[in-house]
Amino acid sequence: MKLCGWLLVLFSSAVIFALPVQGQSGFPARGFSSILNDSQAEEKLHAFRQACFPDPKDQVYHQAYVYRFQFIHYPKTGKPVIDSGLLSGPSPDSPIFRIDLLAGPQNTQPKFSFLLLRNFENPKAWMFNKANQAVKTLSPMDWLQPWKEKVNHTPFDLLMPFITWPAEYEKSGRVCGRPAHLFVFTPPQGSPFTASSIHSVRLSIDDAYNAPLRIEHMDGGLLPARVFSLQSFKKIDERWLVKAIDAKDRDSGSRTRYELQAAAHGLDLSQSIFQPNGLEQAINLSPISFQSL
Repeated sequence: MKLCGWLLVLFSSAVIFALPVQGQSGFPARGFSSILNDSQAEEKLHAFRQACFPDPKDQVYHQAYVYRFQFIHYPKTGKPVIDSGLLSGPSPDSPIFRIDLLAGPQNTQPKFSFLLLRNFENPKAWMFNKANQAVKTLSPMDWLQPWKEKVNHTPFDLLMPFITWPAEYEKSGRVCGRPAHLFVFTPPQGSPFTASSIHSVRLSIDDAYNAPLRIEHMDGGLLPARVFSLQSFKKIDERWLVKAIDAKDRDSGSRTRYELQAAAHGLDLSQSIFQPNGLEQAINLSPISFQSL
């Protein structure tokens, strides 16, 4: 089984560096999962990194996808706020992602469009703002900002630059009801994220499928500043798609759910829309037949 979609994703030479992790609460891994020895931990992390950074030579074409989704933001008090969007890419295994935030559920014209390239050495991100017709290159600090106001999800969640950082295998247990292995990543010297609030990132990797189940952003406090967790997935067109992901923010007490609504695979989309200067082009949805979830 291969998990695709928003965590298509959230699926070196891998030398595990021993790094101290202090002042952090225990990750909620409960129940039995086989403990890894040093060699097995290196192998698990190496496999995860390889899955996140596919060889560009292995990319296929005329296999594009488009997913309709909603961001449902639940503030600590008040009514939920819903935003509609599109997630797309040249193929389900591509490290290129496009996010279009739409003006409304029935409006196909995006207000903001983003292009992300997940790359081991040089990840990149761009944003197009329809209001001023400008394409902007996003800095690493920009990646930490929400896609828009009142949304807890960020470009950082898709780019996952932390998986290139030095890592420590912490323990194993059951996370989201599945056997998983927990690693802690710390930004190295020279990383732009050393100037951010991120002290470390704790990740649980599914034992069987190398898919990320839960991610915690630690800022040095006892509780994680952000928690990013898989809630459900569903099989469509012989692919397992992530259906719901929650991002919880500690300080605001809010939660934003990414919820997949419909999917279309095997599309012959122009490669130009997956280039920075192609963000100005809206994806033509009229000939696309979506399968609702």
